[in-house]
Amino acid sequence: MKLMVRAGLRGRRQMRVQTENINILIDSQIKNEGKFSALAKSQTGMNERLDALISTVERFISERGNGKG
Repeated sequence: MKLMVRAGLRGRRQMRVQTENINILIDSQIKNEGKFSALAKSQTGMNERLDALISTVERFISERGNGKG
């Protein structure tokens, strides 16, 4: 009977450790998702600025090619 009780206690202890580890992984994943979301927003802004720069350069080249520059 003692062996069964000890095995049960050991099993519960292992289950708690596994639950704690899973919670740590979940918390880390949530933090990473927040960071990646912020990075994606930042990258969107950068893409918009690059598109504006490319348009400006293309207009400049086009105007110079037409003898306007």
